[in-house]
Amino acid sequence: MSVTKNALTSIISKRLGLSKKESLSLLEHFIYFIKDKSSLNIRGFGTFTRVSTPKRVGRNPKTKKEYKIKGREKLIFKPSDLIKKDLNQT
Repeated sequence: MSVTKNALTSIISKRLGLSKKESLSLLEHFIYFIKDKSSLNIRGFGTFTRVSTPKRVGRNPKTKKEYKIKGREKLIFKPSDLIKKDLNQT
């Protein structure tokens, strides 16, 4: 399931009783906070970690032509044991 920022803002607004503008500001600050830190642990929820991938050589499987892939930053989320337990209850 994919959720847009606008839809997430509406959900936050309804659940917390905030205006849409306040909800958008809250969401923007949370996203900025995640981007700014190299690792962010939210107890009982999980850990967001920023990881660098090295540059490497890619290959087109059809033509076998090689090309360079730049290194990049990516965000990894590891859920806490509490979240995993809640998700896997039967």
